Amino acid sequence: MSSIAINIGDVFLIDTPPNGQHFYVAIAKTSGNKYLFVNLTDKKNNSERVCVLAPDPSVPSFIKKESVIAYYFAREMDANDLAICITSGSPIPKDCLSADIISQIQQGGLISKKLKNKYKTALKNFLGID
Repeated sequence: MSSIAINIGDVFLIDTPPNGQHFYVAIAKTSGNKYLFVNLTDKKNNSERVCVLAPDPSVPSFIKKESVIAYYFAREMDANDLAICITSGSPIPKDCLSADIISQIQQGGLISKKLKNKYKTALKNFLGID
């Protein structure tokens, strides 16, 4: 069993072949020991702009330029799945986002046209929305 603890708001740097590494944020518990993770990416690479994070004192220092949540690349993982994907040498977790930013990301997921319906349903269940 993996020793990685997952908390809502945790940010992990994971390997995403063939394109290198990406930051993934835990935004909801989905079922059992699984969590919904969304991808944080450079805004120039993504057309969806429902949740944009800009560098400022309220966001972690690793966000160095305007970034978006790429809901299209959302994935469900448990600690074991995550342990396999984490980039070698990266701190675990890499960082943690504030409750305000997580709420912004979750609300973006609810209106995103790119987040798969099964993940929207899991997010609504987690947030207690009918």
